[in-house]
Amino acid sequence: LLVAGRNASGIASELGSMKVTEQIDAMRALGTDPVQKLVTPRLIATSMMLPCLTVIADAVGLVGAYLVAVPLLHIISAGAYWSTSWRALVLNDLAQGLIKPLLFGMIISLVGCYYGLRTTGGTQGVGRATTEAVVSASIWIFFTTFLIDKIFVNL
Repeated sequence: LLVAGRNASGIASELGSMKVTEQIDAMRALGTDPVQKLVTPRLIATSMMLPCLTVIADAVGLVGAYLVAVPLLHIISAGAYWSTSWRALVLNDLAQGLIKPLLFGMIISLVGCYYGLRTTGGTQGVGRATTEAVVSASIWIFFTTFLIDKIFVNL
């Protein structure tokens, strides 16, 4: 949700500013497809980087838990910690952990682009589009999480 708030608002405000200052109309007048130049790179970048960010966050979480459990509290040996962590890893969890961020990246970028490209009303419209993008992306993420969880519970 933090990434949704940050990225959806950034995309919506950037594209919204371009829309209200007629830069997107100028691109069309010059024969350039705004979707290809503005939407596609954001969609690809967000969809590719969110799973990478998830892997990094998971790794940091594992190392952080290790640093607390093994050298700080001395409640478990290093071998036992990593062995238990490895045994707790389930393919279903791994699949969800990589599929969700990919879908969330698509949702965040598409929602941000949608609200950014339909912005009207000057600077107030940009602010309104930004807020709508954040709220809508958050709702879509909750809905997608619910659906994916329902699908994976039944597997």
